[in-house]
Amino acid sequence: MKPGDRINEAELARRFGISRNPIREAISGLLQRGFLVSEPRRGAFMRSFTAKDVDDVFSFRICVETFAIRQAMPMMDPAARAEFTAIVDHMIEAAKAGDVGAVRHLDVLLHRRLCERSRNRQTLRAHEAIDTEMQMLMASVDLFAESLIDGASAHVPIAEAIMGGDPEKVVAALTAHIEQTWRHARAFYEELERAEAAASKTRRKRSADPGVHPIDPSEEEIP
Repeated sequence: MKPGDRINEAELARRFGISRNPIREAISGLLQRGFLVSEPRRGAFMRSFTAKDVDDVFSFRICVETFAIRQAMPMMDPAARAEFTAIVDHMIEAAKAGDVGAVRHLDVLLHRRLCERSRNRQTLRAHEAIDTEMQMLMASVDLFAESLIDGASAHVPIAEAIMGGDPEKVVAALTAHIEQTWRHARAFYEELERAEAAASKTRRKRSADPGVHPIDPSEEEIP
């Protein structure tokens, strides 16, 4: 599901083969955590994001993961560091096979393992919270529109820095990688906001002109 999509309890219950009660409990929990929004007489919807949300999520992600790196690196032996090279190698193989799902899974795994290696429960808890929001925010953004292999290969400098053993070089490589994704995501949501603003302006003009019959917003052409 993508940001802005309506949550259909009956459809989800059928899809998972369960009653509506657990679906409602899950929706209630997600509403409390801010991942869903409720509209009177319309139901629950996937939360929509803005460029400001992108900045908040990515800046906090950099804080959490660079903190994790500085904690984890002194405790990682060569075998532990080699794990990240293996993850990136598998990611590139999946990219060559055109397996987008596997690439995304391995991408998430690499970042999670960095936090797990810190052996700090609070760091991991913070990462889990931000990762959930990150996945929702990125649901509409196609990071691999140009090249799946390029997206996977962008993780190579991180793995190489980890193998080198210098925490600050890992921090630099990871920060550069996250900032690149940050720019891509921000550009996407900025364009979305411009399109929504243009559509809203068109609706206001139509409402203000008594000679123009209002139309369904879904029929409008968004620049």
